[in-house]
Amino acid sequence: MKIKVGVIGVGTMGQHHARVYAEFPSVELVGVADVDGVLAHSVAERFRTTAFTDYKELLKQGVDAVSIAVPTSFHKKVAVEVAEAGVSMLVEKPIADTIENAKEIIRRAEGNKVKLMIGHIERFNPVIPVIKKSIENTDVISIDITRVGPIPPRIRDVGVVIDLATHDIDLIRYLANSESKRIYGLASKCLSEREDIAILSFEMENGILAHITTNWLTPYKVREINIYTKTKLVKGDFIDQKVSEFSNCGEDNGYLVKELNVPYGEPLKLELESFIETIAVNKQPPVTGHDGLTALGIALKCLAKKE
Repeated sequence: MKIKVGVIGVGTMGQHHARVYAEFPSVELVGVADVDGVLAHSVAERFRTTAFTDYKELLKQGVDAVSIAVPTSFHKKVAVEVAEAGVSMLVEKPIADTIENAKEIIRRAEGNKVKLMIGHIERFNPVIPVIKKSIENTDVISIDITRVGPIPPRIRDVGVVIDLATHDIDLIRYLANSESKRIYGLASKCLSEREDIAILSFEMENGILAHITTNWLTPYKVREINIYTKTKLVKGDFIDQKVSEFSNCGEDNGYLVKELNVPYGEPLKLELESFIETIAVNKQPPVTGHDGLTALGIALKCLAKKE
């Protein structure tokens, strides 16, 4: 039987969720919901499904799961009602706007025994499993991530740390296989009402140092990661989906460069495939509510740092 799904919130990201669900042969896209009725009907027509202006009506259609892609400040309200309806959910990152709201989402999901997955999409970028395998059994020294670009018009209620840096906070935990021991954050408002540039540094419990540079000031997108080990540098490009290894190969300090094979894949499609699988086989989501809570907590600590 097909798994019945819906999408709540069909802005830019929600429309992509609807598109991908509509492509899955094992999924029935029951409907999409948005307070903007014109937008909801346009998206529904495009993907041959039903439009709703009230997501509660969508929940009454017997859906097994939904994607929640509403603005962050509405995550708690929508997620709690979805949980109370007994429907599993993927909540776009960040999990919520506050720690208290994130904990309430987790509590309601667990209390109603529904699946809760957080949409940290970069976990599903094909470069990540390649990088993770490359650094297995190596002594990692540091992880350096750059995520910069122009300000997205869709963002209204959070700054660059919550919108962008949470991707990399989650990746650092995942790749370092460790929690943060010390956190340092510097952020500034330059062209917008919320912080639009930030430099974040971490010392992990296992000794790995990590650094994130992020902003909405760069006129072009850069999404890169560099992982330094005692024997090599592993460099990844999230946009072009490329991974290179630079290994010291001689006394002249020369380097041997090796391009690693990265099988191309759309991160969102891989993420939603994983979400559907957790429901189909009743297993724990690969990115849990607690993962989302931890990433949010670290991001908020970065914003609170004054030194």
